[in-house]
Amino acid sequence: MKRFTKRFSFFSLMIAFLLLISACGSSDSSTDSTNDADSSDSETSQTGESVTFSMGHMNSTEHVQDSMAMRPFGEEVAEATDGRVNFQIYPGGALGTPAETYDNIVTGIMDSGWGLQGYNAGKFEVHSVMLLPFLADGDGAKLSVIAQKLYDQFPEIQAEYDDVKLMWVHAADPYAIVTSGKQVTSLEDLRGLRLRTPSVEGGKMIESWGATPVSMPAPEIYDSMQRGVIDGGILPVAALADFNLFDVVDYVTIGNFSTGLFYTAMNKNSWDRIPSDDQTIIEELMGEPMARTAGEAFDAQEEKARAKAEEEGIEFFELDDAELDRFKEAAQVVTDEWLANMESKGIDGQAILDEALRLMEEN
Repeated sequence: MKRFTKRFSFFSLMIAFLLLISACGSSDSSTDSTNDADSSDSETSQTGESVTFSMGHMNSTEHVQDSMAMRPFGEEVAEATDGRVNFQIYPGGALGTPAETYDNIVTGIMDSGWGLQGYNAGKFEVHSVMLLPFLADGDGAKLSVIAQKLYDQFPEIQAEYDDVKLMWVHAADPYAIVTSGKQVTSLEDLRGLRLRTPSVEGGKMIESWGATPVSMPAPEIYDSMQRGVIDGGILPVAALADFNLFDVVDYVTIGNFSTGLFYTAMNKNSWDRIPSDDQTIIEELMGEPMARTAGEAFDAQEEKARAKAEEEGIEFFELDDAELDRFKEAAQVVTDEWLANMESKGIDGQAILDEALRLMEEN
């Protein structure tokens, strides 16, 4: 009997202890469910934990978008959030090829990244209004701000980025025609040349001039020109320095023929991991301020690239108005096709184009 009493007392104590733990757990559970909607935010804020997001791109660390845009942005974010939010840059296509970058952001293979819209043919058809021939009336900073403003203004453009958190868009300094071996001083000089194109619109423009467009990522231009795969391409003067093309380019023909359009975007789930207060802080750094910064980076590089190119003996030629009009007239078909494509989708492309032209004149 004494043995039973002792055993009963022991079990009673154990049951009481378990009930006490259960009650405490229930209380904690109730608290967690009450704050479930902002649990991740409060955990990060209260504990002071930091989170680091990957940001990938195709270029080297010497590219101006790495050194003068993405890295400074990461530093600003870290400072503004007291180190709670950080970005780790992965250059050189470490997280994906140029063509894979956007999809890798969407799927979360990389948290964020920078890339060229032209590598995703058919994805940004509305925003490609910026890529229409001879719309590039201004420097990189001006064109970048206009590209961002068009995004901010038109829901049809915003819809093209629905699968990511767009951080900013920007343009390059105006595209020129760069060639090896043959100088382009007239429309006839383009006949039969193989020119690298950065986009569908750029390819159609090259075709309208009687040349053959070749689509390829910018980092491949040097080897392709060196091996004679292409005779040149349309690209910003800044790219001479960004991709060290001084050894393979002989001539540059200036004409403000077009521009390139670039995105910096973030995976939606990655963005949602950032506490709302910090999201608000970061939002103020993104958009137009970063669009301008990215454009200015290209403009600064353009000045350096042109100076070095002239030192290296690369000859620059600017088309006169009469010859430029011939280029424009031949390429008008590209704009007409874009407008017809927008109309077929039920989009008022003329209104978007008119606004782009208005912003060109205003800024």
